[in-house]
Amino acid sequence: MVIILAICILPFIFMSRSRKKREKKFLQSLSKIAEKHNCNITQHEFCGDFIIGLDEIANAVFFFKQVNNKETAKYINLTKIQSCTMINTSKTIKTKNSSYKEIDKLEFNFLPTAKYKPNILLEFYNYDESLPLSGQLELMEKWLKIINDKLVLQKNKETQKHEPKKIYNATVA
Repeated sequence: MVIILAICILPFIFMSRSRKKREKKFLQSLSKIAEKHNCNITQHEFCGDFIIGLDEIANAVFFFKQVNNKETAKYINLTKIQSCTMINTSKTIKTKNSSYKEIDKLEFNFLPTAKYKPNILLEFYNYDESLPLSGQLELMEKWLKIINDKLVLQKNKETQKHEPKKIYNATVA
């Protein structure tokens, strides 16, 4: 009985260890990207074949992805970004009796403030390359909010910088 129980539990233990080891390796890669830009990862999240992180002080996003021995590393300075949107590319699959949508790609699209700079795309999921979907969409929605909250805060600070200061003279009678 104990042997059967061990045989059933061991694969889950090995998978958990493997996941933690992979997450640690990805966090090290993400930290190296941050160090190159004199930043520190203050918040991060791992999901299968990618990790995303943020330096809240430097206002920067970092992304690392590894699929089929192909690595993608990105640094995005949010002070030079106007907006961030999610792109969900899907295709309709038709069967004999019905049709359904299948997600083909999930990306973030960063629009730079400089008009002459190209948009920056972060590909979180690609049907042809990635592992099956398992939480990527929820993670992206969470991080889209985090990033857009940072962008709004940044815009508010910039607006306050450029507003003329009001001076009030108080006279007491």
